[in-house]
Amino acid sequence: MSYIRHQECVLEINGTKLLGLDAQVSASSSVAENRVYGGKMLGYEAVSPLDAGLSFKYYVTGKKDIISSLTGMKPCSGKFCGISFSGAYLTNYSVDIEPYRPITFGASFVIHSGYKNETSTGSFEGITSGLANGAFSEVRNFNKNNIGLDFPNKISYSIDCERIPNYVIGHEYPQDVRLGTVYKRFSIAGENIGNFIEFSGRDFAKISTQPKNRDGITRGEELNCFGRVTSQDLSVSKNNMMQGQIEVMESVR
Repeated sequence: MSYIRHQECVLEINGTKLLGLDAQVSASSSVAENRVYGGKMLGYEAVSPLDAGLSFKYYVTGKKDIISSLTGMKPCSGKFCGISFSGAYLTNYSVDIEPYRPITFGASFVIHSGYKNETSTGSFEGITSGLANGAFSEVRNFNKNNIGLDFPNKISYSIDCERIPNYVIGHEYPQDVRLGTVYKRFSIAGENIGNFIEFSGRDFAKISTQPKNRDGITRGEELNCFGRVTSQDLSVSKNNMMQGQIEVMESVR
């Protein structure tokens, strides 16, 4: 039996190695009994395509984040611990920001071409001294009356991309994968709620932030959302201040 340490599980997308925090590769299939009249069992047959995916969290070590450019029609290829795949499409891209913590990025892919199962080890050392940090990433609120949060302490940003595979008779894998609906979501939690509860359900807000490190150098692209205020929440706990949370959703496609 062989053991593989996390330092040896290299994550790679389109030839670029990532400073991964955790990663998961999965595959599942749906099969049904193939019985004929009289109860004779002929075996099992697949009744739906292979459901395969990859999800991971990572740090951005440069000014560009290659994952953020995959929200469109482009597929990608990659490797995880030597297991190679292609025909992968991004379904979710997320960013989590908190004070004085390295900013965490996340991505999920659906894979429509299967895996090449040849597990192997490798190594990768990223530059960790210049990671983006929540303490140095300013939030810009273009419509303050609709937000009312002066002291954000948690920001969550995500893009959800619907993928629609087109299967044809006689082929195991889809002929093409089409892009469906695309939504952006920007959630902010903080204190000093102001006129927070004055919410009509029809208000619009535009928010953006740029992940930066302590030297003011950008890490990844600017995160922005211009859409409808979809929800607001208030909460309070013992020996604590009242806090609020607001979410803005933009329908991109």
